[in-house]
Amino acid sequence: MACVISLQMKSQDRIILRSGKVIPCQLISVNNKEITYRDTSALAKDTTMNTSDVLMTEYQSGGIYTFSKPMSFTQGTITATTYTTYNTETRAQRKERILKEWKDKEVLLPNNIIGFYIPEIAFGRLTVSYERLIANKSIGITIPVSLTYDALGALAEFSSNNTNASNTNTNSTNSQTTTSTPKKRNVGTGVIAGIDINYYHDLKPRLKYFFGPRVRYGTDMALGGIEGFTFQLQNGLLKSSRERTVSSIAIGFGFAQLSENYARSLGLGTYKHYFPWASFTWRLGLRL
Repeated sequence: MACVISLQMKSQDRIILRSGKVIPCQLISVNNKEITYRDTSALAKDTTMNTSDVLMTEYQSGGIYTFSKPMSFTQGTITATTYTTYNTETRAQRKERILKEWKDKEVLLPNNIIGFYIPEIAFGRLTVSYERLIANKSIGITIPVSLTYDALGALAEFSSNNTNASNTNTNSTNSQTTTSTPKKRNVGTGVIAGIDINYYHDLKPRLKYFFGPRVRYGTDMALGGIEGFTFQLQNGLLKSSRERTVSSIAIGFGFAQLSENYARSLGLGTYKHYFPWASFTWRLGLRL
């Protein structure tokens, strides 16, 4: 059974007869008089047929060859039959056909994507997202959740402690020892959650452009424990590298607003504080 499935997946060429019948196959050779092909069934042998009943052949790679009706003429006692073989597919038609073939495959793919934002780990965010594709995969609704921590602060604190320990050992014989104030990280973790709405547009097979609003609210420990709300409009590209693997890259621009409680803790009162905000994200996703 596995052999049959494997052969059918590889054999995507087609022979279209003048009667309208379509023969899925693997084309071996094509000339003006004969076509040799291999059937999609398991352990199939090569078959050769005359082109007189063939309207066209179509290769998986995009090549299309059509055959004109045979025209017979007699010269003395010799009868000859002529055939015309030509490629009628333009570049634009080929591009449209390949995109349509991909769209037909994409319809069968899952509508759920679990995303992992790997580069953000080094900057104090552990983010996982769930995206649901709707409207024939033209709209995506994404729910991200981030656990935030002061990764850079922890690195600076570790480096500062090592430096102070080295200075103390070096100056232990002196009557007075001068050490710098050790750097401290923001202890604890925070949570940021939100929603993205992405509108997708096909650029090429497996490549989409998307744009849409991006909303977040929570506490970012990597930025000093700042708490607030952000709104951005983001643009990006989504690439389907394999059947169930996708990756996306996006840039967003918008504004941030401090939460009322956080503003009060800084002595800023209840005034609504706004300031520019931007983001850059890279996501690795798995279709489920």
